[in-house]
Amino acid sequence: MAFRIHRLLGYLFWLLFAAGTTAQENPPTGITADNAPAARARAKEIRAAAERRFQSDKADCSTRMIALGCLTAAQDRRAASTREAEALQKEAARVEREDRQAKLAAREAKRAAKDGEEAVGRPQAEANHREKEAQRAAEREKREANAQARLESQRGKIAAEREAKLRKIEERRQEDARRAKAAPENARKRAERERKYAEKAARIDQRKKDYEYKLQAREAEKAAEEARRKAVEAKK
Repeated sequence: MAFRIHRLLGYLFWLLFAAGTTAQENPPTGITADNAPAARARAKEIRAAAERRFQSDKADCSTRMIALGCLTAAQDRRAASTREAEALQKEAARVEREDRQAKLAAREAKRAAKDGEEAVGRPQAEANHREKEAQRAAEREKREANAQARLESQRGKIAAEREAKLRKIEERRQEDARRAKAAPENARKRAERERKYAEKAARIDQRKKDYEYKLQAREAEKAAEEARRKAVEAKK
């Protein structure tokens, strides 16, 4: 009976060993870069579940009369689950590593292609740059020439205005000198005009007085004639 039990345990050990070896030789499939994090989480769960089962099996084995084979089987089961978890984690790591390498290679290829395009287009770009620089230089020279022309025009305008002001000042000075020179003669002429005006006014005033005197004389004569006429009529 004991021999049969040991033989059965040996057969079970062989099955567990074969399962672990198969798990190592045939890595998990279906793992991609997208689900690799989930695969690593699954590996962690498998380890935790294996440890919990091992602790439960160990407690169960301690209640049996023949605990050696039972404990060994529990350890083998834990080892198989650990190998499964490791295989799952390694495969996930491999997929992620290859994905990173593929992305890196793609970036390098894209950078190399861009560098190639830039190398091909660099002479034309440099020619375009030189042409633009020449255009900017020509435009800058044109702006500077226009600015210089405007400055010269402003200077000429300022000089002309200054000359005109100086000319007006000189003309005003000459006019003042002429007026100062002619002032005595003008004063004499003005006094002569005023004298003649006064004489004329006096003559007009005298004529007015003479006219009034004659008018009064006529009125008096007329009144006297009227009085004589009335007196003659009264005597009749």
